[in-house]
Amino acid sequence: MMNSLEREIIEKFHQLQPAAKQRVWALIGQEVAGETKQADVAKFNYEAWFHEVETLRREISTSQSDTLSVDVVGILRDIRDGEDE
Repeated sequence: MMNSLEREIIEKFHQLQPAAKQRVWALIGQEVAGETKQADVAKFNYEAWFHEVETLRREISTSQSDTLSVDVVGILRDIRDGEDE
C-alpha cells in the first residue's frame, strides 16, 4: 500500500517526458544501488574476516616452515660480495 508521498512521486513521474523518465529512472537505480552497497558494507564482519586471514596465515606458515627456510643474512652477504667483485 502506497503512502501519499509515494503516490505523488509516481504521479509526477508519469508527467515527465520519456527522456526525463529515463534520467530519473537511472538516478533512482543509482540511489538504490548505493544504499544496497552501503548495507552490504555494514553487514561485513571484519572480526570474522581477520580471524580467517590469521588462520590462513598460520596454516601457510606451518605448511611452509618444514620446506622453506631462507638464510637472509647469507643472501645479503652474497649480494654484498657480488658487488665487491
